[in-house]
Amino acid sequence: MDKQRYYVSVSESMVGKEPSLTDQLTVFASEDERDHLLALLNREQKAMEKTYIRAQIPYKSADHDKATNSYNDSMVEIYRYIYKIGTIETKRHIEYMDILQELRNPDYHHQGYGHKGDNSPRVQ
Repeated sequence: MDKQRYYVSVSESMVGKEPSLTDQLTVFASEDERDHLLALLNREQKAMEKTYIRAQIPYKSADHDKATNSYNDSMVEIYRYIYKIGTIETKRHIEYMDILQELRNPDYHHQGYGHKGDNSPRVQ
């Protein structure tokens, strides 16, 4: 499948062939990849609606709220996918945002490196 250039606005949950006035990131995607990205954005929109409902309750903390955690996880998944299919400029922008832990610690999950949250190499 041929890949096409798309402009993504995460804040507006939009993927289009033409640049818009909102914030955007550029990706090269097949139709399947574009559809997957749209599904991720749709799921994020639903998660955001749940956090909005929780925000109306003044005594409930967002720190331990499942809706907030779901929204945060959804946003990281979206940016992870955009990073995967993004242009070099898009990847640089996401790196600058510093929201993907695997970009900060690329060897974090590889065998031989630390244990349970410890990022330091093991000495044998």
